[in-house]
Amino acid sequence: MEGRDSGAHQAKRIDVLVTAWLVICAAILMRLPDAAEDWLGEALRSTALRPFVAMNVTYARARTVARDFALQRAHLDSLLSRVAAQRVLAEENRQLRSLLGLRENAPGRYVATPVVRSGTADASVFRVAVGAEDGVRPFQAVVTEAGLLGQIQRVNRRSASALDWSHSGFRVSAMTTDGTVHGLVMAERGGFREQDRLLLAGTAYLSAIEAGTPLVTSGRGGTYARGILVGWVRDMAATTAGWSKSYYVEPAVQPGAATYALVDIGGRQEPELAEAAAAGEERGLEAAGGGAPGGRSSR
Repeated sequence: MEGRDSGAHQAKRIDVLVTAWLVICAAILMRLPDAAEDWLGEALRSTALRPFVAMNVTYARARTVARDFALQRAHLDSLLSRVAAQRVLAEENRQLRSLLGLRENAPGRYVATPVVRSGTADASVFRVAVGAEDGVRPFQAVVTEAGLLGQIQRVNRRSASALDWSHSGFRVSAMTTDGTVHGLVMAERGGFREQDRLLLAGTAYLSAIEAGTPLVTSGRGGTYARGILVGWVRDMAATTAGWSKSYYVEPAVQPGAATYALVDIGGRQEPELAEAAAAGEERGLEAAGGGAPGGRSSR
């Protein structure tokens, strides 16, 4: 009995000593200078805590891979649903072009790339992991499945820098989907990044655009392909009496949410082929409608 009491007393004494030692060490660590804390933390991470740090890094990487896989699967499912929904429309368009004698539009070509924010002073600038070897050139459009993200600026051999729509130098010629209203879309910077928005300027004074109307690229200037979604009209911003109107636009893509994108590297008709196609379309319209002015082809 006495031996058991002596052993319990000894264990209790050891616990008290260990607790006191930990309290003293904690008090010393709290008063260490920052440089000493950094040195001690690095020493512990590289020795005793190294297996735990490696395990944490492995777990973080696996979680990132799983999240990216789920995101890419969602993107793929969304694209497949769009393709399935447009098959009938594509077939109708092909048949109509065949009846009118119109030639097919050459499809565009895209290269996929991750979007990398490098932490530069300008938060509107990002990098892509494709470059001149992949066919990327300055001023090409960068798009996501949601719409227009930005534009390529400087190109290296295997990478390029680009700016998103929130950059002060961003400009794109846009129009409503029916092509009746055209204007120039530019960025309007806010006090914070979440307050950045787009502004549609230069529209005709007599035109009226309802809230929620989608805006797409018009293709003017040849920088952007025609039909890329830019955003939706939110409300009127300003009116210049007798001259023009401007509207606030809700962007289709939030730059901070973009992790993967496509760079439009062209592959459409060259200018000479485009002129020949336009001439063929005119002849087709004359044959189908007797050359009635104002006739439109289905595109």
